[in-house]
Amino acid sequence: MFGLLVFVLQVISSDLLQAMLNLLLWLQVSRNFTLTTRRDAYFALMVSLTLIVLSAAEARSGAFLFVMVAYGLMALGVLVYCHQQRGFDDELQQGAQVRTSGSSWSLSLRHLAALTGCVFLIALFWYLLVPRPAAINFGAVATSGGNKYSRSDWEREARKDLGKSTASDRDAERRHKSADSDSDTGLTKDADKSKSKENGSRSPSNDELDITRSSQGVGAQKTAQAAQYANRIVLYVQADRSLYLRTRTYDHFQNNRWSDTNNRTRKLLPEHGNFNLPSPDDGEKVEYVVQVVSTIDANLPLSAHPNSLRAPAEVIAQGPDGVVYLSTRIQPGFRYSAISLLANNSVRPVARDVPSDRSPYLQLPDGFSPRIGELAQQVNAAAKSPFDKAVALESHLRSAYAYSFETIFTSQNVTPLEDFLFVTRRGHCEFFASAMAMMLREIGIPSRVVHGYLSHSFNPLTGFYEVRTFDGHAWVEAYIDGVGWMTFEPTAAYPMPQRQMQTGSTLTDLKTYTGKLAKQEILQGKIGLIQSISELFRRLSEAWYLLLFYLQTCLETAYGWIILYSVPIIATISGLTLAAFVGYRQRVQLLWLWAKVVVRSTSARDIPLAAFQQLERVARTRELGRASSETIEEYLGRLENIYGELHQELRVLRRAFNAARYDSKKLNQAEVDILTNAFHAIGVAVTSRQVNRS
Repeated sequence: MFGLLVFVLQVISSDLLQAMLNLLLWLQVSRNFTLTTRRDAYFALMVSLTLIVLSAAEARSGAFLFVMVAYGLMALGVLVYCHQQRGFDDELQQGAQVRTSGSSWSLSLRHLAALTGCVFLIALFWYLLVPRPAAINFGAVATSGGNKYSRSDWEREARKDLGKSTASDRDAERRHKSADSDSDTGLTKDADKSKSKENGSRSPSNDELDITRSSQGVGAQKTAQAAQYANRIVLYVQADRSLYLRTRTYDHFQNNRWSDTNNRTRKLLPEHGNFNLPSPDDGEKVEYVVQVVSTIDANLPLSAHPNSLRAPAEVIAQGPDGVVYLSTRIQPGFRYSAISLLANNSVRPVARDVPSDRSPYLQLPDGFSPRIGELAQQVNAAAKSPFDKAVALESHLRSAYAYSFETIFTSQNVTPLEDFLFVTRRGHCEFFASAMAMMLREIGIPSRVVHGYLSHSFNPLTGFYEVRTFDGHAWVEAYIDGVGWMTFEPTAAYPMPQRQMQTGSTLTDLKTYTGKLAKQEILQGKIGLIQSISELFRRLSEAWYLLLFYLQTCLETAYGWIILYSVPIIATISGLTLAAFVGYRQRVQLLWLWAKVVVRSTSARDIPLAAFQQLERVARTRELGRASSETIEEYLGRLENIYGELHQELRVLRRAFNAARYDSKKLNQAEVDILTNAFHAIGVAVTSRQVNRS
């Protein structure tokens, strides 16, 4: 009763998955006091398996795999025990005495360990090497807690845009205007910023790009050493491919710093639990679920171009660049799902907002170095289209410059472009993105710098992409006519944008996952256990693919050999098939022929034993074999009843067999001849006549 009450309360609170888990758990607890039959044990296994599967949908740590392995081994032990108990029960029902040591149903500890080991190795082989099917995204449900992310003035503005303003909304707006007119002459700088917020603008104090401000507390570590950088998990992403998750775009570069000059936003209210975001109608839909682990800014990480959003918020704000904002910083445990549209004509992510004025995206800072413009012209001299020019700049930066993790802490939110391009030639992602954006603008291509997260470290043990602090990233979007804001990745330490879905084996994904973690440690100047684990999975993966390569080579060689010698191979196979058919039809005669060869090649001392064994084998083809409970005397007597004319020959065989078996008597040549004649007479009679068993 208590479990049912908890279930109802959790369903009301919209936490359906947790409600199901608790209902099953309480159901099993209540039945544990009445487990008296094997059916109860099977029911308990089904409930526990369901709990394990539902828990796996919520698990975020690879350590849960060990829980599943332990459960599987214990479940196997329970099934073996139930199987043995069933055997004992069947013996009791048949009136047989239960044998504790020699029972055919008992399984020793050694055999149980061998069975467990075999099952474990087969499961491990299957888990690591067999490609996984596509995920069903079970549990893709947004969490509750919308009241934490609400704001009354945003909601009033959203209703006003929809033409659904209420009387209370109009009263609040009049009070707001009255307060503004009363304090118009005494606004301070801070008050001006507050007023800007209330009117729907973003705070100018947060408009500068800071690549170190990826999660709570990271900004305070700017002066720390690179080895002390906490590369903790920020987000878990459930998707079928890697994603670029955008949180902010920047269009203005001045004094080696980026800022955003377009602070206007549009407020949106949910419709039936979903926020419908302005987007084009065409494109490939990609659905993904994101769970926040560490506190992040109010900017919601979304892939370009977002189409719909399901999040536990009462109201959101969306900028003209498609970026979505909540009313406050996003806390751990926040989970949301979204659908984004990928452009059909590009493998790169594309944001398809159309700028009404391109001039902000072509802005160059005061005192812009002509050397940077000359370098841009030199790099794309052979390129014709804007896309080819952007790719040329991207390739140049990825190949001619090195990534430096230390510059994250030494740059202090400043991007010294000229020093990076011509002196140090080393920097972090903000340096690369800024350099490419400025060179694009120099050659007349609108561009902007985008900050967000790169979701590319897929953990095959959990089925989630793990977005860590190190994955806080800056890249470039260039506006290509007819396409939109196309993503470019000038930083060599990060992979190129692509649409690669997770369809490989677990072993391959483990190699890739541990390799990326090891690379992040190397970039931070760390040496840890993860690098040894990465090397282990790399060697295992190489060994497996080398084995597959050799197997494929052998199969291709065999195929070529078969094609080359197809005529003789077909003739040989046909001959063997015909021979097998004829041999099967004449199997009795062939077996009798072989029996004569065996007896003829046997020594005189062992001829009686060999003659009996060969005759019994030939008789078995006529369904006249010796039963396991029959003695030699009984068997030969049965044959004598069937073949009455062989009375004398069977008696000769019986006497010779007993003498050789029990007296170890060696036959003389005359006795050997008599036995051989009897053997031939019995064999001919058995092979030439089919006995009617009815």
